[in-house]
Amino acid sequence: MSGHIHQPIHPAIRPLLDPEYAAFHDTYFQYDLPDEDQTWDSSVRTAPRPWPSTGHPHTPVGSIKDILLPSFPIRVFTPTAPKPSSRYPVFLWFHGGGWAVGGLDDGNDLCTMVCQIAKCVVVTVGYRLAPENPYPAAVEDAVSALQWVASLEGSSTLNVNPSRIATGGTSAGGNIAAVLSLKASQLSPPISIRAQILIVPVIDNTATVETIWKENQYAPLLTPTRMEWYRAMYLPNPSDALNWDASPNLAPAELLAKSPSTWIAVSGQDLVAPEAVLYAQQVERAWKQEGVQGRDAVVKAYEGATHSILAMAGVLGQGAQLLRDCAEDVAKVFEGPY
Repeated sequence: MSGHIHQPIHPAIRPLLDPEYAAFHDTYFQYDLPDEDQTWDSSVRTAPRPWPSTGHPHTPVGSIKDILLPSFPIRVFTPTAPKPSSRYPVFLWFHGGGWAVGGLDDGNDLCTMVCQIAKCVVVTVGYRLAPENPYPAAVEDAVSALQWVASLEGSSTLNVNPSRIATGGTSAGGNIAAVLSLKASQLSPPISIRAQILIVPVIDNTATVETIWKENQYAPLLTPTRMEWYRAMYLPNPSDALNWDASPNLAPAELLAKSPSTWIAVSGQDLVAPEAVLYAQQVERAWKQEGVQGRDAVVKAYEGATHSILAMAGVLGQGAQLLRDCAEDVAKVFEGPY
């Protein structure tokens, strides 16, 4: 790592940041050349980063197994808790990475903790990545994963109850999870999703600095330029951003009203936080408009945190807290008789 500073913390933002994050950024991140300033090469997906591991230690689980589906792999985490008579509930997880990087190894700290605390099977999906497989490949894979998990073959293989499914994701994966929750209601037959857990999700792919990004445009790491770089790889046809399965906030109210109970984690200093907050409010309005009762949309803000809060759960106190909060929320989703 060179001594040249490529990504300094903006002076106006520094006093608002979690001191733990700021110290790590000053030691490592500020010297890293931004992804968007480098020539794209798929090898970056597996290249080691020039800083210590930031992941949280994995929670021991009963078993971990990789399964190859026709277009993509999944990784299955099974808890040590005995299988209930009606089989385990299942949490379907989508990693982040701007739809372009990441894979089955990402977020395993969260997957294992959710698996044990919620006593559920967790399935993380290695959906196809852009730019080789742009939109709507990731959405298609999400739907395929859900259908397989809910099928007789999938539910039997995983020992899960297809009537007890929740879904979640972080960043771009949060976008996929939100879209999937809507798509599930349109399948034939529809698949019921109990809840969606969205962590620092990307919701509005039409957002710009002139609109919703203005509030947090100086937040670290996920800058407007970087977000646009990821977006261009995932959505090479810019008009696709207007489709609701790219920007779920653009879904009609009658479809948004199909959303399950929603828990959203946002970071105070994150470019995409405002769109996530607005999405929760939008979903609540849709429920009210369509007369839907018994669901709630909860937003938990981690003040001073950044878009990288989950990826840094091993070095940030707030990141570790987010892991536990997420796991406990999934546990609440699956409380009660099977």
